[in-house]
Amino acid sequence: MMIEYITAIALAGVLILGMAGPTFSANGEVQEETALLRTKLTLSQAISTAEQQTGGKAFDAGVDVDHGKPRVIVETNGSKGVQTVIVDAESGQIIGGHAGGEAD
Repeated sequence: MMIEYITAIALAGVLILGMAGPTFSANGEVQEETALLRTKLTLSQAISTAEQQTGGKAFDAGVDVDHGKPRVIVETNGSKGVQTVIVDAESGQIIGGHAGGEAD
């Protein structure tokens, strides 16, 4: 009887942690996954903006949240080499970037 009780308590604890785990461990990831939902900018639009800016072709793009603000980071490759463009997901404006290297 006692073993069944302990097993039930342990199972309940695992279930609670399983439901709360994403909140604690992946809060930043959840923000990134939902960042574009509250904006009018699409990922395709951000990629197009970056390609126009650099004259290259996008090969990587992703959403990031910086100080609570969503942004899209696009890496392009063209005649000027690899370039990173950072697009504000709320305004659609380019807010940063650099040539070569890894994305911010």
